[in-house]
Amino acid sequence: MSGTVKNVFRNPTLQEEVQHAVLPSGLRIFFCPKPGFQKKYACYSAYYGSVDRLFRGPGESQPAPVPDGIAHFLEHTLFETPQGNVSDLFSRNGAYNNAATSFSTTTYLFASGDRFYDNLGLLIDFVENPVFQPEKVEKEKGIIEQEIYRYRDDPGWVGYMGLLESLFQRHPIRIDIAGTPESIRRIDSETLHRCYRAFYHPRNMILFVIGDLESEAVFDFAARRSKARAGAARSWEIERSYPPEPAEVERERFEARMEVALPKFLLGFKEVGVPSSGREFLSRELATEFALDFLFSRASDAFQELYQAQLVLDDFSASYHACAGIGYVAVGGETPDPEGLQRRLEELIAGFRERGLATEDFERQKRKFMGGFIRCFNSLEFIASHYTYYRFHDLDLFEVIDTLAGLGKDLIEERIQNLFSPQGKAASVILPKN
Repeated sequence: MSGTVKNVFRNPTLQEEVQHAVLPSGLRIFFCPKPGFQKKYACYSAYYGSVDRLFRGPGESQPAPVPDGIAHFLEHTLFETPQGNVSDLFSRNGAYNNAATSFSTTTYLFASGDRFYDNLGLLIDFVENPVFQPEKVEKEKGIIEQEIYRYRDDPGWVGYMGLLESLFQRHPIRIDIAGTPESIRRIDSETLHRCYRAFYHPRNMILFVIGDLESEAVFDFAARRSKARAGAARSWEIERSYPPEPAEVERERFEARMEVALPKFLLGFKEVGVPSSGREFLSRELATEFALDFLFSRASDAFQELYQAQLVLDDFSASYHACAGIGYVAVGGETPDPEGLQRRLEELIAGFRERGLATEDFERQKRKFMGGFIRCFNSLEFIASHYTYYRFHDLDLFEVIDTLAGLGKDLIEERIQNLFSPQGKAASVILPKN
């Protein structure tokens, strides 16, 4: 490639390294060598998700809204190329491919053994060369509308979105990633081009490659193949706007009846004023995940008690998500007694907030948590997705292990105190129709 690899990031604890180069366009390329692995994996990601519905793009004087669901719609539309649907093209090359739009990112990926560079070229080509023909845009509306209706028949998704709609009053995270049938009908080619120009700029994207490959070959190929807008690197700017979110919830409870054998229950807690990047973001996220693992993992005393009392089943889980200035926890799963599960969860949380953590329990859990993180590095998908995720937040994945090692008991107890605030609490219940 023109120039050389700019940086090499290593972590002796993980025994991993990632090499990094930046193209003249501003596109960041990362490569993680994995000698001995037969599978090779690549993902091309944009820091753009469903919450980015109000923004000021390059050359625009003020923020303007776009229809809900357009980030997901754009992802679908890119799959239609002049040569046909890109999934068919990957299949002919013997590769698995997929794409996903979340609240904050959009990612296109593939995994293959043979013909890796054919597939990498295909990935770069279709992401960088959109075709927003009006007739194809109209056809896609019908496809996505059917997808929206399928999700509305999914009890798990309905319960999850019911929780977010209850927790948040104004933040766009309460809006379905796919939008609504009404919102996607307002999408047109011009609006898709506006979003693509703003968010699919090379400075807002990352190409990550991992596998048993030669680093110079990876960087040389990407530099030759990428036709991203090289001249626009210095002039690109974007302003994302999100409404201020109150600390109080929209409502304390969401309830619906659907075709389920057992009720589905989620208890959620929200927080506002969450940092969007940097070490404070990382420390808060890791401390929260550690606390949830300590409180509610399958090895925890709480889970064993709930399971033996037949209040939870094997799908019980707890998770944390943060983006665009807010964060939330969701705890729950299937249960024969949603009222009893909510009552006992609230009692357990109140007890943890009052008692804190025993030092011996904390140290044992910390070793377990760090061991689980290190084991994840056997997964190419984990490395690629998490490295990209943390880079979008101005962090390096290798910082995680060192930050984990520095987590103290006081910080975990502080997170438990602050996160599980009663004023930020809501519940979601899906009950059987009969």
